[in-house]
Amino acid sequence: MIEKLQTYLGAIFAIAFFFFAYWQLNDPDPILWVPIYGVATYVSIQAFRHKTNSELLIVLFVLSATAGLQIWSEMTAWEGFITDGLSMKTMNQELAREAVGLWIASFSLVIYYLLNQKK
Repeated sequence: MIEKLQTYLGAIFAIAFFFFAYWQLNDPDPILWVPIYGVATYVSIQAFRHKTNSELLIVLFVLSATAGLQIWSEMTAWEGFITDGLSMKTMNQELAREAVGLWIASFSLVIYYLLNQKK
């Protein structure tokens, strides 16, 4: 049961993070965000294959959760994620999207870690 769950979640998150990386190609700073989501895609593929590394998951979780918190704290006001489409209207929207993207990656890492511990 745990293996099936890890397989499904690994596949779902791998596809999601692949598209996150793809969508970052037109971002002002793709050299930062494409590798971040590329690593998340790689870890998700490894989770799909049941080849996760607990120490790596912990390190990546700390980095992504902390970076998300740092980016979130840079916002000067909450303006939401979307205003009249997906294009960036304000810097606060961009920061919110970046922080939440990192927290989605953090969430997936926690899931993989917990599933790895239950095996």
